[in-house]
Amino acid sequence: MLLWAQPLRPELFRLGIFPIFNMEAAEGRFYGFPIYQVPGFKLGKYHHRGEAVDPGQMDRECHPEDEEVLRAGLRRYFPDADGPTMGMKTCLFTNSPDEHFILDLHPDCPQVAVAAGFSGHGFKFCSVIGEIMADLALEGGTSLDIGMFRLSRFQSYTPSATRPPVDPP
Repeated sequence: MLLWAQPLRPELFRLGIFPIFNMEAAEGRFYGFPIYQVPGFKLGKYHHRGEAVDPGQMDRECHPEDEEVLRAGLRRYFPDADGPTMGMKTCLFTNSPDEHFILDLHPDCPQVAVAAGFSGHGFKFCSVIGEIMADLALEGGTSLDIGMFRLSRFQSYTPSATRPPVDPP
């Protein structure tokens, strides 16, 4: 869930004054953005209510309890931003079990390059991920070290025993 609040002291939350942030706190991880284009100070909280959802079945409405989770963060960490709510939206993203990307060739179909599980922070790496994925798709490998992003790091995954491997074209 994301909330845009009208700061009580907007001069403190302007672009160039207030940074984009990702903050680990006792209540979890908050992130936010200064006032930019969309009016208001933007605040979000990763896994704000601890829910895992099916995107096709989830409730996309904003509820008072969603707002209260974010308001508590505003009051505690950014009291000068704790003005009226200007808007709220649902935020949905995929997560891998360790919250790191998956960048690899599919183990059953090596002609398929996989990029997934960006866990809410993949956009920051789009240029290098594009390079890696182009290498994987065109060359079948990359000179960049992607060891920590390999699908095989999840020991519970086993390639399909029912499909034979497909030779690359």
